[in-house]
Amino acid sequence: MAKSVVAVAPKANRRGGADINPVKTPLTGILTLATILDREGYDVKFYDETFTKPDYDDLDPDFLLVSCMSATAKRGYEIAEFFKNKDTKVLIGGIHPSFKPRESLKHCDTVVTGEAEKVIVPILEGEYEGENIVKGEPVRNLDNIPFPDYDLVEGLSKNPDKVSICASRGCPYSCKFCSLNKMFGNVTRTVSNERVIEFLEKIKTLNTLVFDEPNFRADRKRATSLLKSMKEHGISPKRIWMDVSLHAAEDEEFLRLCSEVSELHFTIGLESINKKALNYYSKGKRFSIEKMKECLERIKDFGIKIQGSFVFGSDYEKKDVFKNTLEFCKETEIEFPTFCPLTPYPGTDFRKELLEQDRIFTDNWDLYDNVHTVFYPKNMSPYELQEGIISCYEEYYNLKKGLKHFIRGQFFYGGATFYLHYLFWKIKKENRRYLQALEKISGPERKRTDLKLFNNV
Repeated sequence: MAKSVVAVAPKANRRGGADINPVKTPLTGILTLATILDREGYDVKFYDETFTKPDYDDLDPDFLLVSCMSATAKRGYEIAEFFKNKDTKVLIGGIHPSFKPRESLKHCDTVVTGEAEKVIVPILEGEYEGENIVKGEPVRNLDNIPFPDYDLVEGLSKNPDKVSICASRGCPYSCKFCSLNKMFGNVTRTVSNERVIEFLEKIKTLNTLVFDEPNFRADRKRATSLLKSMKEHGISPKRIWMDVSLHAAEDEEFLRLCSEVSELHFTIGLESINKKALNYYSKGKRFSIEKMKECLERIKDFGIKIQGSFVFGSDYEKKDVFKNTLEFCKETEIEFPTFCPLTPYPGTDFRKELLEQDRIFTDNWDLYDNVHTVFYPKNMSPYELQEGIISCYEEYYNLKKGLKHFIRGQFFYGGATFYLHYLFWKIKKENRRYLQALEKISGPERKRTDLKLFNNV
């Protein structure tokens, strides 16, 4: 009889950054592991709690796999401990455990750090018996691992209209607040375009495609070739979302191909309109603020929509940064700006720096979600940083703007605007205790606080 595996992608315990994205798809990393185990003959059930939360009392597998980001770590630990008490062998992996293996090990039998595809079967087969922390091996040839099997996702339609694939790994950049470079390296590895096309052609109900990778155009030759192949094979979903850098604006052929294949949405890390802040993030040498505006205009000339991400709280920004950023977004007509506090994620240079300066006031991982402030900024209080972020969302995604979208027949954007307005109304309502705690530590003396103050907010 085949051994049974339950694989879980936890949902964060509170509303936060994961809820902002207007397109939600199952977590691809652990779904890929579930696909590998299914093909090896294991009896696999996969749950992404964003789509369905099972009654875990009814499940009694031989193995439990949990994948965590920082914002989902506490929820992941809860699930892991529940199954550990059932004598299930529990494995935890993902980006947070990769940088916090000792912490994660308190809640499971085995922690897998880094890329797990090459070690997951040997671990379950007992080859790493006695090793509590197993270091995964980078997958040099991504063609050797399968694309995620969406039929395994419990609670999801067997004919999904929204699909996310990771067809490359590695990021050539090393932004101070990001850990992807340390997790996957700075050399871009890609899946062959033939395999991508083969996978996409099988999904007859495809409406929205998300390329879940750090920079779709990091390998320009591969990116343009893939777009051409999609066009040749008639693969043209209604919308495509991809992360790119602003350098994409300088590539007219790439922009033209994007506009011909689908309604493209570029997610671009703009980060700040403060030049000194961009230098601090290791991004300032690439683009000036005026150059950023020119690039965004050039992208939009091809009909491509923009989800621009901004982070607030650097030592070079003052309270006027919120007003100035909103003006920048309105001037450049960015469709979906996101406004986040700098977050000292495990594994980042930013966290190391703040720890040395004693500026992090909580390690409640529920708050590490690109919505909540967890450190002391230099030129504003934690409360002022948090209020500034909420005010940016409230002003940019207002009901009047949403209504205008509907009047113009732009129902997707109208719906997204109303949704984000409602989301941050709920976040503000549900965060009263958190905001009160921020006020307590935001006096003029910038008083340090007991970490326990934020444990249960």
